[in-house]
Amino acid sequence: MRHIDWSKAPEWAEGHALVAHHGITEAWINPEQYALVGAEDRTYAYGSDAGKSMYNFTRGQIQYITPRPDRWDGAGLPPVGSEVEAKILDGNGNLAWRKCRIVHHHPRNRGSAAVAHGNEELLAWADGFRPIRTPEQIAADERLHSIRNAITAINKSVEAYNESLVCSAAIRATVEAMVDAGYRKQATP
Repeated sequence: MRHIDWSKAPEWAEGHALVAHHGITEAWINPEQYALVGAEDRTYAYGSDAGKSMYNFTRGQIQYITPRPDRWDGAGLPPVGSEVEAKILDGNGNLAWRKCRIVHHHPRNRGSAAVAHGNEELLAWADGFRPIRTPEQIAADERLHSIRNAITAINKSVEAYNESLVCSAAIRATVEAMVDAGYRKQATP
């Protein structure tokens, strides 16, 4: 069975379907409309648009419907079929966040789930899952990490002067402005 990439589904889609129409056609569906996979910007009402398109499906032609997995809010185990990030071992034996798909909930180890990552199926625990972060969230995390690193380095060199909250606030404001302006420490060869 081919994997359904739910990240490409339009927000309005409640499911994925296969339609036997000039071969097998994949579509995103809800009760009122559908869009072909790969052409999500064009939607069609069932049985309408006659003569305007070769895709003129009726609701009855839609077959093999896979409902969209429940949206996961980050609490407990993610639903089977959902795309998430899981803390799994990388090639060096370290835990790292990796994008994966929930295959099934483990029947004996409550609070764990099997995840598909690449060609592997691995076991991950409930506290090792999080929703996939947006590019904006990743950038915000990287910014915060840069700020914390810079503040730590500055605090080591100005501990004698850093006895007041005013000084700490000034250092933090300066570091935030520098990071936002693109200043980064370059590694020396």
